[in-house]
Amino acid sequence: MLKENIRQLIKQNLKVFFVTIALIGIATLLFYVSDIKCIVKYTIGIPCPGCGLTRAWLSFLKMDFKAAFGWHPLFWIVPFVVIIGVFLKGRIFKDNHSNRMFWIILVAIVVGVYSIRMIRLFPDHPPMDYNKQSFLYKWVISKTL
Repeated sequence: MLKENIRQLIKQNLKVFFVTIALIGIATLLFYVSDIKCIVKYTIGIPCPGCGLTRAWLSFLKMDFKAAFGWHPLFWIVPFVVIIGVFLKGRIFKDNHSNRMFWIILVAIVVGVYSIRMIRLFPDHPPMDYNKQSFLYKWVISKTL
């Protein structure tokens, strides 16, 4: 009975995992075909905390580790977050307090790295450059200048 429950749990989670990967792949393909690449940068012009993740993974797959960390220093965290989210249902620890602290610390790290990248690289260095073709710039900022 226990083995059957475990098998069923793995099957259910694998479906969610593969559907998630498929949706991410389809969204990525649509963004690249439409030349949007990042919906946040396309809309408001500033990079999101995830800007550079795709290029980081492409560099990593080419074994160019220096470039991968240059594009986004936290790219390596993504698989762990996906595994924790999908297979462990967001619970890495048994007690709620530890789980909450884990996610708070993870968010703090992401925000901290994003802040450092914005201070050091914005607005001139990709991927942390400003998009003057953004919706916000075209429709709001350029009309006030």
